[in-house]
Amino acid sequence: MSYLSVENSVNQGAPIELYEFIRGTSAWRYASCSNAVTYNARTYEPLPIIRDRIKQGTDAFKNDIKLTFPRDNEFAAQYITFAPDDVTTVNIYRGHAGDNNFITYWKGRIIGVEISGNEVTIDCESVFTSIKRPGLRAVFEYTCRHALYGISCRAAPSAFEVSGTISNISGNGLIITSTAAGAYTSGYFTGGMVGQLTGVRRFITNHTGTDLTLSRPVPEFELSGNIKIYPGCDHTKETCNAKFNNLNNFGGFPWIPIRNPFDGNSIL
Repeated sequence: MSYLSVENSVNQGAPIELYEFIRGTSAWRYASCSNAVTYNARTYEPLPIIRDRIKQGTDAFKNDIKLTFPRDNEFAAQYITFAPDDVTTVNIYRGHAGDNNFITYWKGRIIGVEISGNEVTIDCESVFTSIKRPGLRAVFEYTCRHALYGISCRAAPSAFEVSGTISNISGNGLIITSTAAGAYTSGYFTGGMVGQLTGVRRFITNHTGTDLTLSRPVPEFELSGNIKIYPGCDHTKETCNAKFNNLNNFGGFPWIPIRNPFDGNSIL
């Protein structure tokens, strides 16, 4: 039987929803029924997931949903401390018991988490929101408007990376100590980033001696672990030239007149 014929029937329907969460090469799959379900050669394990109503209005951008998991669930437990770095996509398939015809009912990604008691509520936004975000516009300012090491900056991270090891972790994981950082003037790595070979990186909010303060902890960082440190930039013309030799790609306008031409007074 087709999905629509069962869905529209008077008494033959027994709705089942399949939840698929994908992050990189990892995937977690759950079914809303009491037994495991196999769909497209993939097994969905039973789990009591609670979701709010999927809204089908005229504005697709507002069709966000919340999924509530038991606190001890393997997938939900990852979000209790610090959310993973990579984007996690969500696919919801809907079908009926005894019928292997499922449709894609909802698609989106995880954007936030709320924890209350023994429950973890995950906020998900619709896939359609990805088309409503305009790209960043160029701005007219003194300092460089480009993201460091970004496509417009063109400074190659590999040309400035410093290899080191972690000798100490403190401040609830926010501060890591590396002798490699101590070989440079304090502040050299402020605004830069530190990461491991696995690709996990963190923004450096402060560099003092051998200590690097991170924007948030990295559970994967361990003592004696190898790291790569990348210097930061204050986005001024002088730093761009002296520190990165990248003045040709400087995105600021340091010669903007200081006097406001629209204040009602002559600029002469």
